[in-house]
Amino acid sequence: MNSDVNLIRRLRKNDNQAFEFIFNKFKEKLYYFILGYLHSPAESEEILQNVFVSLWENRNSLKEECPLDSFLYKVTVNYIYNHFKHQAVRQKYLNHMATAKESIEDYQSEQSILLNDLQGMVDKIVDRMPLKQQVIYRLSRRDGLSHNEIASRLGLSVRSVENQIYRALKYIKEKLREESLLTE
Repeated sequence: MNSDVNLIRRLRKNDNQAFEFIFNKFKEKLYYFILGYLHSPAESEEILQNVFVSLWENRNSLKEECPLDSFLYKVTVNYIYNHFKHQAVRQKYLNHMATAKESIEDYQSEQSILLNDLQGMVDKIVDRMPLKQQVIYRLSRRDGLSHNEIASRLGLSVRSVENQIYRALKYIKEKLREESLLTE
């Protein structure tokens, strides 16, 4: 006899055959029920497995007066609901991340434009410096040479290079302040 009451009693006794019988009896109906909502065979199969795992894990709390199909459909509906809830949360997160990424990209683009504009202004200021100061400044800042390398390349003392770079930076800062691009 495979009535629901008998099957539930057998499940509570860890009867694998009872579980297998229930699985075979309901798997197809439940699968198509789930598929009707999810339209994804893989996700439907995953939920179906979760439903039967839940049945096995909760076998000791099953009530004999509750029909098995009612229990299984209730558990299935809960899994479907949770699936959609998780999808909504996931989509909200993805939308947030896409918006954040766009904001970061916009900010980086804006910063890049401002940096290019500032670099253009600094280049114009450097062009107005005395030639020796221009050369030393560009070797230091654009080419990345050390004070020792510049001094060696130009036949100057390191102290002279340091002074020229100091004066160049001071001049640039003054001109940027005049343009209201630099505050103290």
